[in-house]
Amino acid sequence: MNADIVVVGSGIAASAALLYLKQYGYVTTQIAPLEKPSDKIGETLSCSANRILKELHLWDAFQKRDYLVHDLVFSAWEDPALTRQSRFSNLEGSNWSVNRSDFESFLKEHLNHDHSHRLFNKIQNCNQAPNGIKLELDNQQALEARFVIDCSGRSAVIGRRMSTRHRLDHMVCYYSFLNQSDTTIEPTVGIMIEAVKNGWWYSAILPDQRMIVSFYTYPDLVPQHLNRNLQSWQNLLFQAPLTCQRISSAGYAVMDAPLASDAGMLSLTEISGEHWIAAGDALASLDPLSSHGMTQALWSGCRAAQACIKSLQGDQFGVELYRQTIAQAMKAYRTELLQKYRSVHRFAELPFWQRRGSLFNIVSS
Repeated sequence: MNADIVVVGSGIAASAALLYLKQYGYVTTQIAPLEKPSDKIGETLSCSANRILKELHLWDAFQKRDYLVHDLVFSAWEDPALTRQSRFSNLEGSNWSVNRSDFESFLKEHLNHDHSHRLFNKIQNCNQAPNGIKLELDNQQALEARFVIDCSGRSAVIGRRMSTRHRLDHMVCYYSFLNQSDTTIEPTVGIMIEAVKNGWWYSAILPDQRMIVSFYTYPDLVPQHLNRNLQSWQNLLFQAPLTCQRISSAGYAVMDAPLASDAGMLSLTEISGEHWIAAGDALASLDPLSSHGMTQALWSGCRAAQACIKSLQGDQFGVELYRQTIAQAMKAYRTELLQKYRSVHRFAELPFWQRRGSLFNIVSS
């Protein structure tokens, strides 16, 4: 089998790339195994996403969804006292709280399947071919593509085979979706971040009125098997008084042990090569403190597709511009992230904060 453009993955970056290519009339092949529907952590779309949604001609449809304007941030970070700030100073408009699974479905609804064909296979291997990339699938078939966009998320199916992937840290996230037991209370919409001795807590209201509560830490700093122990989860929460107060005062309760996911940062030594390019989490998994994961996926999916088009037209400057833009953005992001973690002086001598404050000093495979 042969294809001009293959997009690997089915998340936000993949949909953005497919939607961008569709606008320019390109027929694509998407490769991604079928996923079971499930709640996914990640609900913040920054105001920068507004411009991208307009570029993809999705802005009007997006505004008709029941997503929440998300412009308030409550923070107990540098100081234990809670501060409030508004993020509505950006000319690009509001930030949004979305249900991630619903937002991914929204993007997929606008894909025209006349312009894309999906294979529900796993990629077993990939290699350079004379005129592109040869992909070996799990059904014993092979496909040769002129250009491949890797949007396969943290697994980086193409990138880790064509480049070297580095893990920068081993932070984990424990999280729960909470239902409101007292629906007569109107919860305050907005993000809350609370720094504690062994990590930091995050909470936000979702469009369906559930609350997401998550704790970012290292595995060795919490009780073993935390994701199977409700009592341990509740005990940890008691160490975050402001988050605890938010949950109870808004009529929510923690009723189940948390889910767990990898929140460590991953990156590729090379984000593109001959006939391929990476986008979204395949490109780089950001620290959740940035709240830019979904927006970065949208943006990089579009820009990777744009670079792909230019490459197929014989212009390699698009790929190089993409590389340069990503390099500059990552440099600024790392500087800002370190400043943010190092600003928590009250816990500076504790293991979690020492580790976060020394990020990027050592990069391990």
